[in-house]
Amino acid sequence: MFVFRWRAMGTEFAVHLPEGDARTAESIAGMLREETQRLEHQLSLYLPDSDLCFLNAHAHQHPVRVEPELFQLLQTCKSLYALTEGVFDPTVTPLMRLWGFVDKQFRVPTHEAVEETLPRVGMELVLLEPEGRWVYYALPGVELSFGAIGKGWAIAQCVRLLRSLGVGSALIDSGGSTLYALGAPPDAEGWQFRMPDGSEALLRDAAVGVSGDAEQYFEVEGVRYGHIIDPRTGYPAPSRPPVAVIGDDPVLCDALSTAIYIEPPLAKIARTRCKSVSVSTAIDGCSK
Repeated sequence: MFVFRWRAMGTEFAVHLPEGDARTAESIAGMLREETQRLEHQLSLYLPDSDLCFLNAHAHQHPVRVEPELFQLLQTCKSLYALTEGVFDPTVTPLMRLWGFVDKQFRVPTHEAVEETLPRVGMELVLLEPEGRWVYYALPGVELSFGAIGKGWAIAQCVRLLRSLGVGSALIDSGGSTLYALGAPPDAEGWQFRMPDGSEALLRDAAVGVSGDAEQYFEVEGVRYGHIIDPRTGYPAPSRPPVAVIGDDPVLCDALSTAIYIEPPLAKIARTRCKSVSVSTAIDGCSK
């Protein structure tokens, strides 16, 4: 088993390759590393020269044309926003800044500050023109980020790359928050994955998305505030055990795990949209 690890998109990616020789495995891992780093320069909120930062800085002034891949991601975000009735919302970024989860200067804002920020939140404020791939923000202060879908998007691109290279068995993981099990290891029916509740799942051609606030949170006067913010209220979602969603599409699993964490009844959507789904809520386990 060949295992390679690298940093990208604020986390540690890893790929497990059970077959082939060392040189081939290293070459495959190198291509995956380059792909995730390319996507980081496109989607990062923290790299000033990223495509996303350019979009956030200019799209409220005039329409910005983006490349097809990024436009497709924005269309996917629009669809998931509608599907979850606004619970999954990449425009939650101004609220993330308000609570200090972007600059890591954590603070509890006033109710007035939250109310003043909420009008700048909502994917209906991001206007998409498909023919020219133009993006326009309806108001100044609208800001996108892809923390709830970006790793799933990166995993999906890595899986496409692996398949194009003829790789039949691999496990690609982004820090435990989103992963994809391609095929199965030799002499096994699938890849073993430990769910947040401690149970074991056997994965084959399946993705997992996990969301929780076990790592990114702060406390003030005994009250815990997690980084997963409900875009409808402007406040962090109530702290609860992590949520894991298993399905065919890492993008969908990534986004829906966050939405379900905020609004648990949305699990019914996951069960209808993913061919094979498991929603786990347990105290220990992985978290975004």
